[in-house]
Amino acid sequence: MFNPFKRLPVDPSSGRFYKGFLRLSDKGGQFGYKGVSRIYSQEKGDPNVKGISGFDSVVRLNSTYLELVDQSYNWRGTWTLAGVIFFCMFFGLFCYSFIGVMMGWGGYSFGFWFGTLLIWAITLPLSLLTYRMMTSEVFFSTYYPIRFNRKNGMVYVYQSGGTVLFVPWRDIHFVLTSAKMGSSTQWTIVGCTTEEDGDTVAKAIPLPIDLSQGPEVILMYWEFIRCYMEEGDEYLPDLVDTIPWCPPVEKQKEGWLFGLLYLSKQLFGRLGLIVNALQLPIFFVISFPRWLVMATCNIPVWPAEVVSACQPAENDPVNKGAENNPPQVWRPMLGLQGKTRYAQSFAREREAMDRIIARLKVKYGGQESTD
Repeated sequence: MFNPFKRLPVDPSSGRFYKGFLRLSDKGGQFGYKGVSRIYSQEKGDPNVKGISGFDSVVRLNSTYLELVDQSYNWRGTWTLAGVIFFCMFFGLFCYSFIGVMMGWGGYSFGFWFGTLLIWAITLPLSLLTYRMMTSEVFFSTYYPIRFNRKNGMVYVYQSGGTVLFVPWRDIHFVLTSAKMGSSTQWTIVGCTTEEDGDTVAKAIPLPIDLSQGPEVILMYWEFIRCYMEEGDEYLPDLVDTIPWCPPVEKQKEGWLFGLLYLSKQLFGRLGLIVNALQLPIFFVISFPRWLVMATCNIPVWPAEVVSACQPAENDPVNKGAENNPPQVWRPMLGLQGKTRYAQSFAREREAMDRIIARLKVKYGGQESTD
């Protein structure tokens, strides 16, 4: 039986919140999406990549698995805020018109009843819709992690209700897609499983990357994941060095201040500091519903089967998590490091990227692209 008041979580892998394309062969998508622009190859690296980056999405990286936040984590709290604002507006208008009927403000004329019924017909469905939006984040999970296991070649996707999607790494088609967002184009990567025809999308797993800088920047994120899953152990220390900090969500709930910092974080050093400073009042407002979401939600707990399969080796030399964050993590997050510290930090990341790219050029430089 359909329950209009049933709460639906904003889980990117559920399919309810992602309708970009229906087939891998789609070149023109729905709802502003432009379809599939490229299908990445897991087996072949791109020696022309400009850099390697996890773009602040890495929760844990060790020799066994790589765990990422979900795509919606970046703007957690916005659905709640938007839902509250519009629900109050639509339901308030309904209540106001209902009070008018009870008080007889319009004299019960035909025009009064026609206008009132029209308002009810519009505001009640919209109130229900915004109610579901308002409650789509609270009392669910703080985030919906995606875990890549390089030892057994599996990908685990944590879903609402604690269920887990198990998919072999090589059975996923990772595609580049984009959507028109106002005057800009937002690019992202989606992992897709297909039906027996190999073309119809069965499951869509949006990765936690959504940028307007274009395919070349998105490629930096793809090669980060691909190198982790496909290349040798010698890549792992350098992949760790490309990660300046990790969101502290693995075994704890994100606090209000970190949530505000995460909303305000800089992806490209100091270049975006002025732009983000202008948006700080918006981030400040969103930070409160974000904190409410984190406070009411549960920390995701992987089932024993996944924990056993992803058990890292004792004294694993490769182990990056939030406990390794710099003491004043807000400085690299906001691009407010001093010149010396910034140069040292960026130099370490850049040198690690260059070593990875050098290996990719040696291994794949003479091969033609198969994408």
